[in-house]
Amino acid sequence: MTRHTRSKNGNPTDTNGINGPRSKNQRPHSAAAPSSKVISFRCLVLVTLSLVIALLLFAVHKVSSQWKITPANPTWQHTFKLEDHDQEEQHPSFDHDHDHASSKIPNSHLISPHGPSAKLSTLTCPSQTSASEVAAVKEMVYWEDIQQDSEWVSTYKTATLKYVTFEADKGGWNNIRMAMETILVFAAVTGRTLVLPPPKGMYLLNKDKDNKENNKLAFSDFFHLEDIAAELKGVDIITMEEFLKREANKHPGLNEISDSTGEDTGRAVPPPNDGLADWSNTYDLKPLNEFLRKVGYVKKMETTKDFFVIPQDPERSSFEDMSYLLDQEVFDGDMKKGFENKIKNTFINNPTSTSADPKDRMREFYAGRKSMHVYDSAFQNAKVIHFPVDHKGGFRMLTHFYCAIFCEDWRTDLWAKRLVRDHVRYIDEIYCVAAKVVEGLRKKSLARDPDGGGVFDSLHVRRGDFQYKKTRLKPEALYENTKEHLTPGTTVFIGTDEFDKSYWKLMKEHYDVYFLDDFEDDIKGMNPNYYGMLDQLITTKGEHFYGTFFSTFTGYINRMRGYFDDRGDELNGSNKDGLIKSWYTAPTDKTNEMAQYMPIRPPFYPREFPVAWRDIDADVNEN
Repeated sequence: MTRHTRSKNGNPTDTNGINGPRSKNQRPHSAAAPSSKVISFRCLVLVTLSLVIALLLFAVHKVSSQWKITPANPTWQHTFKLEDHDQEEQHPSFDHDHDHASSKIPNSHLISPHGPSAKLSTLTCPSQTSASEVAAVKEMVYWEDIQQDSEWVSTYKTATLKYVTFEADKGGWNNIRMAMETILVFAAVTGRTLVLPPPKGMYLLNKDKDNKENNKLAFSDFFHLEDIAAELKGVDIITMEEFLKREANKHPGLNEISDSTGEDTGRAVPPPNDGLADWSNTYDLKPLNEFLRKVGYVKKMETTKDFFVIPQDPERSSFEDMSYLLDQEVFDGDMKKGFENKIKNTFINNPTSTSADPKDRMREFYAGRKSMHVYDSAFQNAKVIHFPVDHKGGFRMLTHFYCAIFCEDWRTDLWAKRLVRDHVRYIDEIYCVAAKVVEGLRKKSLARDPDGGGVFDSLHVRRGDFQYKKTRLKPEALYENTKEHLTPGTTVFIGTDEFDKSYWKLMKEHYDVYFLDDFEDDIKGMNPNYYGMLDQLITTKGEHFYGTFFSTFTGYINRMRGYFDDRGDELNGSNKDGLIKSWYTAPTDKTNEMAQYMPIRPPFYPREFPVAWRDIDADVNEN
């Protein structure tokens, strides 16, 4: 067995893991004939040695299935662990929409009580051990393992446990994910324990009509949340069941909180449903949410108008303390007009340094909004802060975490962005299947053009239930709007919810087009709820990418592409202004949005912004 490692200078080294038997001239010599007792003793020794060697060979065989790569920079480490084990064979009816039929989720709905199942810096892919498979797996990894980040703890963390609870968004998956990221970051930078809501049906991910239990999904079905909590000292995550047992179903329990002041009213609130702790088998979460809204400090948050400020010093955390951020040259008069006229154009292709003075960073971050919510003493003293979902009432986190939360300390701001990049990623199963499809696409590209390096381009075309009519292009318009950056005859992967294959006739006349269902053998046995995530990961690897504006699905693809491109220490040609080779199919005035640096601006959700990934390792590189 040979283990491949990488030395500090990046050169591969081999270390042999098996020692052969000694040669004959190494055996001890005896002139006298051995006695029967001696022979028996030798036999016993030989049998014992045989067993030991057999065990060693078995161990070597297990170890030989691992491939470990350590970059030259010892601070950052990727580990690609490949293990063989049998997968349950399933044969789902294929559905290439973003709203996929549901099958049984194999992951637990609860945070593992036994600690992490795998390091987040490790991508574990069953049975993908050939050279091309290993290369495809490695290619999927954009995250970093940064030791100093694992030790970071918020200055707001106290010995008394404090919590953040929330209700999952009622929109599609990427809206749900986006809100969860924001609330997770809020909990982490304020030193609070994040409480995950129970599993529930999710819009467009609840199509299993035969077994409704399979339509109930939890965030741990998509992310390695147990690993995030176990690996990072400054992040605590628990289930709703644990929270209720710990805080609500005991005497004294939790009291009602005044939403106007955050103060404890002294009025005890009985636990929901007579103390029910495990809500995983309950479809109606209304009683639980009503309870959380009473015992939690609820602050109205309209994400296009409001934002949070996290002061660097908990002792200087009043609105008055933070008012210095509000430069009157920027914040006077008509706020929206002030942003458009004075600020937006200032920062186009001119980003603020990630380590700039807080006031300078606020000038770009402000984005014409009306109110800032400072994490003041009222917030700090609240045992529970709750984020409800009430679309009509204006309670909704439909925004990106880096648009909603401003950290006065620039290092905390970068830590929060790396928290999401390096730890909030899809589970290994999704990445490994995506790697199979990417490998297949590269092979098809090489078969078409042996000298092309296996390059393919990608599109995300949203049509189905999308309310933005202007993005629903006719086939001729789609071709015209994408041909500038697509080479005729090139291999193109399309992630889409358009079922009618006749729609793609024109594109197929000009390109070598593939969809997820062309790789049905690779995705066999996978939960169909994951098909949309597969489309995201596969399109992320396209050399050139066209997406759909207004789509948070496309937005996440672009952010992951940004994560890859900003790894300037590992990728040649990285553009430190955060620009990526991505464009939009429609509307045409948005085509080149990603081809220039743009500051964040409302309504925020239709796209992602380079500030999410641009130079977010600045303080790591300092050390």
